[in-house]
Amino acid sequence: MEPDEHHVVMLATENGALRGGKVGGVADVIRHLPEALTLLNYRVTVIIPSYGFLHRENPSHLHSTIEFPFAGESMKGEFWEVEASPENPRLVHLLFEHPGIRGNPIYINDPPQMPFMQDATKYALFCSAVGQFIKQLPGTFVLHLHDWHTGMLFVLREMHPEFAELKRIRTVFTIHNLAIQGTRPMRSHGSSVEGWFPELFQDPGWLSAWVDRRYPDPCFTPMAAGIRYADKVNTVSPTYADEILRHDDPANDDHGGEGLEDILQKAWRDGRLYGILNGCDYPEDLGIPKLNFPELVEAVNKIVCNSNRPGVQDACGRLERLKANPPSIILTSVTRVVHQKVRLFLEYGSSGETAIDQILKELTARNGIYIFLGTGVPDCEARLWALSKKYERFLFINDHSEKIAQALYGNASMFLMPSSYEPCGISQMIAMRDGLPCIVHLVGGLKDTVIPGVNGFGFSGNTLEERVDNFALVTKQAIKMFFENKRSWTRIKKGALNARCTWATSAQHYIDLLYS
Repeated sequence: MEPDEHHVVMLATENGALRGGKVGGVADVIRHLPEALTLLNYRVTVIIPSYGFLHRENPSHLHSTIEFPFAGESMKGEFWEVEASPENPRLVHLLFEHPGIRGNPIYINDPPQMPFMQDATKYALFCSAVGQFIKQLPGTFVLHLHDWHTGMLFVLREMHPEFAELKRIRTVFTIHNLAIQGTRPMRSHGSSVEGWFPELFQDPGWLSAWVDRRYPDPCFTPMAAGIRYADKVNTVSPTYADEILRHDDPANDDHGGEGLEDILQKAWRDGRLYGILNGCDYPEDLGIPKLNFPELVEAVNKIVCNSNRPGVQDACGRLERLKANPPSIILTSVTRVVHQKVRLFLEYGSSGETAIDQILKELTARNGIYIFLGTGVPDCEARLWALSKKYERFLFINDHSEKIAQALYGNASMFLMPSSYEPCGISQMIAMRDGLPCIVHLVGGLKDTVIPGVNGFGFSGNTLEERVDNFALVTKQAIKMFFENKRSWTRIKKGALNARCTWATSAQHYIDLLYS
């Protein structure tokens, strides 16, 4: 390593730079942030689990083996190094392989009465192995841990004698989604802190400092451990960093600190909490052809013609029928179908109608369509299926397809993203990158990227009903502008196209605020 070169070691659960390594937004950060840091004279080592398949799907070689404590035993695991890119020798991707961390999909949905049971166990194992591995790394470096999955490493660093050397390493902890915290019992279960590290309980006096007192039975919350014990903490947008200092208001769907606001406020008072906006990739040639509607239909049909997902063929059939009378406006959303993303579509406003009912009636009157692409939880999907049966011009493509998403981003008229809360969001950045004005709820990263009247449209409200009303109203106003005020519409469209949230800027903020 050159004398003026710095080193960051990142721990995460996903990595979009690897084939098969992406599930959600964390993967995008782990793909782009390290690359941006290497351009600023940093060396970056990224470590995620292999899950039994990533080291096979990505050309890799065995880097080293490690022994580590877990479940009262001494276990062995392997670290595999992905073949380096000759264009970027400062970036190293490592994969940890162990039979205890298996699975495709990467994350497991446990029963509601046993949340995080399997994932918390496999990531506690991951933390132990990686903790032993980084003890052996030469030189100084910053240890950058991402989200709750890495929180157990703070317990090991502070309480386990085999990991005491980790106290010399500066730590950064990034909150990607505060609502998902990884809470598990302290004792009396195989998937508990005692089940993972029984040796810690020879002197149970240490428990009180780590117990999450929100629960009647002693529980441990990895997200809280990261916030309390990291040297620096950040969220993925400045506005979200402010929002999480507030208390939640569930009745109005107002999300704040998700029960952790007290320790977040302390981190803020201590000068340890920051908000750094994620970036977006801006390739010189996006390669998205502008299609007329029949061409868009053909492109979508070509992608999904072999899909066995229920309803996908129905959406394609509707698109085919619309070719004879192409829509004059196309609205779209590309998102996970979960309550965070779709609740404001489906709640009732003061008129007695949902926001999406009001929007779809306006579209029907103006020969428009709304294409919604995504998968998620069953109850939210069922509500969208019901709407697709009610409205011929609402097409719910219940699938996950990057190619369809790309076609929609490049050829729709406007993009709807009324998230109840949004730590950062990437969909709105991609839409704007493609010149697609967005209609967003002005929270979190959406507020930090979309400027109403300049590059998009936004709404807010003091109550849930107000937000539903304002979402429907602003969307109808945007549709009206599209048809009746082309000059203003073109100005906003150009504003979206010219907006820039770069990873270079994000990386510099990480260096200045967290690593230095």
